[in-house]
Amino acid sequence: MSRCPFCDCQNPPGAKACRNCRAELPDANEVPPPPDDDKLADLIRRGEKIGAVKLYRERTGVGLKEAVDAIEAMQRGEQPRRHTAVEAIPAEFPDVVSLIEQGKQIAAIKLYREKTGAGLAKSKAAVEALAVQRGITFPRSGCAGVVLACVVLGFVVARVLC
Repeated sequence: MSRCPFCDCQNPPGAKACRNCRAELPDANEVPPPPDDDKLADLIRRGEKIGAVKLYRERTGVGLKEAVDAIEAMQRGEQPRRHTAVEAIPAEFPDVVSLIEQGKQIAAIKLYREKTGAGLAKSKAAVEALAVQRGITFPRSGCAGVVLACVVLGFVVARVLC
């Protein structure tokens, strides 16, 4: 069984995309990444696990659990499994990619949810992973961003329930 790094859904062996969120599943036989990252190795050597996890997530677009597992494997001297960020989105949903490239994160998440039926957390993770993969950073939101997200979520919930 292959576990989806975005929605944690169990998928049959050999599946290329998650049956729940349609994210591309990493190949179990992929070659691990080469240990050429001095900055990551330096963080691990100094015992700065949180910094190493953050850097690993930025570079790979994986979830928190996968990044922690990879860093712990590196601390033990093992090679982590190579993680592949979401690559299924560009082929299937070019309009979602376009919104991401325009910096419209909320609109991209909303459109991804409409197209896939995935939950908010899964959609947000997929959009953020694709943004990381393409080197796009969204501005951090403060309290106003949280309020705006709650308002948007309220409208979505009200639309679904009514």
